[in-house]
Amino acid sequence: MHSAPEQKQLLREDGTPYYVQLAAIIRRQIADEALTIGDRLPTLKQLVATFGVSAMTVRHAINGLEKEGLIRAERGRGTFVTAKPEMPGAVPYLLTRSPARRGDGLNFRVLASRPANQELRISEDEGEAFGSYHYMKRSFSRNDRPFIVGEYLIATHAYAAVPERLWATELVSTLLYDTKEIGLSRVRQTFRVVSSMPHEAAELDIQMHEPVVRVRRIFQNPRGQVICLAQLVYRTDGVVFDINIEVDDRERLYELGGFPES
Repeated sequence: MHSAPEQKQLLREDGTPYYVQLAAIIRRQIADEALTIGDRLPTLKQLVATFGVSAMTVRHAINGLEKEGLIRAERGRGTFVTAKPEMPGAVPYLLTRSPARRGDGLNFRVLASRPANQELRISEDEGEAFGSYHYMKRSFSRNDRPFIVGEYLIATHAYAAVPERLWATELVSTLLYDTKEIGLSRVRQTFRVVSSMPHEAAELDIQMHEPVVRVRRIFQNPRGQVICLAQLVYRTDGVVFDINIEVDDRERLYELGGFPES
């Protein structure tokens, strides 16, 4: 059994109920096998002391986990882990075909498609902007659970180069790559883990302020003009970045690892 840490660990003061946060911590410990099946949870007194919450809060969290079938209280013995939480399968990050044809339950629907009206802004360091853009918003789900919300600014001429019907059925990256007259030359992207905003939490069916992965993907032509800006917000559960590092490329190894030579 893993003992509770001696130093008090305060929960977030961001409006998320304490029992929700405590249940999420224990659920994560079970998922990561810090607590394995058969392990006994710390006592109510220990959890109260560790997290600085009331006994009622701890009971509420424990009751919720018991209803999920993850733990079971045994009179006179304690509370024991009985199962691991079901975790979403690894959702591929680099999608190269229409999700509807992948056969893994991942699909999307278009929520909005219209001439852009300042929904997203292209910064100077992301490239030179064209005069007009088309705005699109998509919601991705897997097995009927929301997983990604994507917003896109697509240069008007690039949007017009693709048959309208394809924008409703194909991935934006695929269309930009396959339509040679668009002139796609370079793609760069940034990742940031942030707290979800209220509208993102509602769209992804998560608690407000839960962490999400925000990706900004910039598609450029050879002149550095931004053909498309994609801003994607991912739920953090189920996201797996699987990167193969070719050890014969020394500089690439350092770039991916992010560590100085040692």
